[in-house]
Amino acid sequence: MLENETARNLFADYRSAILQIRIIDLSSGSKSAIGSGFPIDSNGLIATNYHVIELAASEPQQYRIEYLTDSNQTGVLSLVDVDVVNDLALVKAELMMAEPLQLAATKPEAGVPVYALGNPLDLGLTVVPGTYNGINKTSYYPRVHFTGSLNSGMSGGPTLNEQGQVVGVNVATAGNQVSFLVPAERLQQLVSSYRNRGSAVDDISQHIGGQLMADQEQKISRLLATDWQPIELGEAQVLQELPPFVKCWGGSNTASTKAQFLNAERSCRSEDNIYLNSGFETGILEYQFFWLETDQLNSWQFYTVYEQLFSDFAPGNRASEEDVTEFHCDNNFVTSATGRQSKTVFCTRAYKDYPGLYDSLLLQGSVDSSSRAFISHFTLAGLSRENSVAFARKFMEISQWP
Repeated sequence: MLENETARNLFADYRSAILQIRIIDLSSGSKSAIGSGFPIDSNGLIATNYHVIELAASEPQQYRIEYLTDSNQTGVLSLVDVDVVNDLALVKAELMMAEPLQLAATKPEAGVPVYALGNPLDLGLTVVPGTYNGINKTSYYPRVHFTGSLNSGMSGGPTLNEQGQVVGVNVATAGNQVSFLVPAERLQQLVSSYRNRGSAVDDISQHIGGQLMADQEQKISRLLATDWQPIELGEAQVLQELPPFVKCWGGSNTASTKAQFLNAERSCRSEDNIYLNSGFETGILEYQFFWLETDQLNSWQFYTVYEQLFSDFAPGNRASEEDVTEFHCDNNFVTSATGRQSKTVFCTRAYKDYPGLYDSLLLQGSVDSSSRAFISHFTLAGLSRENSVAFARKFMEISQWP
């Protein structure tokens, strides 16, 4: 009963401060996307998610940003700053009468009740009670694990403590009462950066590119500095998990009585990515390994199976021709220090809007046995050429069939 009473009080006290953020198509005058937001000062500064306003950020000639209050007042918003890595954006209203929300100065203790507010599915203001579970330890980018049901349209809204202070910004859900918030301190950092600069960002694309470049430099430096651990797969040695944010799963067909060859595999992928648009994410790291062997297939049959698997590989992230160039690939046959021969394909494609950033793909497969084979693969999204090559060298050193 106490939780319900707190939810009712927060709803009554802060309903005027929870805004629906609307992306309006200029030609049709209709909504193309909606989310939530909230004022954070008395000068019209409003916080939301980057993915909520991305259409207007990337195509301002086609879209504008508006807000809608609980009392059906509307107004136009201008984009002034973004933190694409943490999926945050600041927009500004010329005239905003809503009382600003206060950001919490300290993090809540794990296990305390908190309350997410927003506009789910265009149904109007909703309060979702839940539990603050602290920072998710498996994420590279800090995200609060919130036990509560966030729904589409609540993105960008605040999650409040019982005192009505913002402890996080609604950002994503995995379903089944598992949702995530951007910590309030990340929003505070963005606000401070904007205020120190004293003006809106002139070139959003260039600004985002700088953030992505700095992020990948920090991430790859951290990865390369760690002690990579191997694990056996068949007769090969492969890369173990890269904690804390890369998780691995494995499987094989050993239980099948009809299998004509053994196929054991291990797949690993980073847990969180950076949203750029609805068809394009970056910050992705994935790697896969396959061990194949047979005593039933002849060399030609085994080669056919192996070649099909080798040719089926594709980059681990989506992107359109508007976002990236075509892949440019180098193909080589290499011999290891132990005499093992393999075919290596290394491909890169450039980001059109963010110079200096690339997706890269490595595919390597053994070619010197008629009954056994080892394949390794990785996809890296949004790295410099130098960092892609540095990662590839370390990856190939540890992932090999001796």
